[in-house]
Amino acid sequence: MRTLALAVLALAASQPHVVARVSTGAGPGGATDAFGAVWVANDRAGTIARIDPRTNRVTRRIRLRPGVFSLTQGFGALWVVNYDRDALTRVEPRSGRKHTVRVGATPFDVLAAYGRVWVTAWEAGTLVEVDPHSLRVLRRTKVGPRPTGLRVAAGGLWVGFGRSATAVARVDPATHAIERVELGVRAPSWFAAGTRDLWIQAADNVLVHVDPSSRRVLGQLSFGRTLAQGALAVDGTLWIPDKEQNVVYRVDPKQGRVVDSFPAGAGAFLALRAFGSMWVTSYAGSDVWRFAASRR
Repeated sequence: MRTLALAVLALAASQPHVVARVSTGAGPGGATDAFGAVWVANDRAGTIARIDPRTNRVTRRIRLRPGVFSLTQGFGALWVVNYDRDALTRVEPRSGRKHTVRVGATPFDVLAAYGRVWVTAWEAGTLVEVDPHSLRVLRRTKVGPRPTGLRVAAGGLWVGFGRSATAVARVDPATHAIERVELGVRAPSWFAAGTRDLWIQAADNVLVHVDPSSRRVLGQLSFGRTLAQGALAVDGTLWIPDKEQNVVYRVDPKQGRVVDSFPAGAGAFLALRAFGSMWVTSYAGSDVWRFAASRR
């Protein structure tokens, strides 16, 4: 017990510090690292900003339309959804050329995996499968009302849900068979990135731990007010932003406990591990905070 207490105190003492605040545009939400840079989708500005990690400066802005939200990379391109235009856009990182396809009412999240690009359509209640080369919609699978976040784990595609849902869905990418995994907590929406197990944000302030292989709920933790998209950090903790409190919570996944919290910008929304740092988007503001994350 004494050793554990000392370890926790040491971790708290090594609280991350901000090394840069990069102005990207109004409403930075989704972000990804690819092609030697960090890319950020700015909802209200309607742009994608390229951040050079060597200089912490925006070196390019690709203009789209307001409503751009979730962003990922794959198949040599950037992929971003626009919830106002019901669209998925492929963006060529070098030329900035854009190609758009309509995917269904209110696209929410996007993921590139298993040779396809996948999009959840909130209002349509579908998981949309798109060919990354032709941009042709290959399939629309009814997965249930208000699908939200996406994650790949244990050979399957996992889908979160909003509002009154209390289960997540596992979709077989080959057969499209759907399996429900009951969590017992409403609105299990976002999946933390970079973890082996699933860590799912639900009920605004609950983090649910699930084994994706056995489909068993391993535990849950309540903290904060309105949690958003987390990620596994260099030091082995989970960084979970709280967009209502404008902070990031650090969670020790082995002990299942909150270690500490620290300011992270207005509407702290998404945590991204990239280029030896942690990056947090400020959805209610217009910048991205870069943290020097310590190792254990």
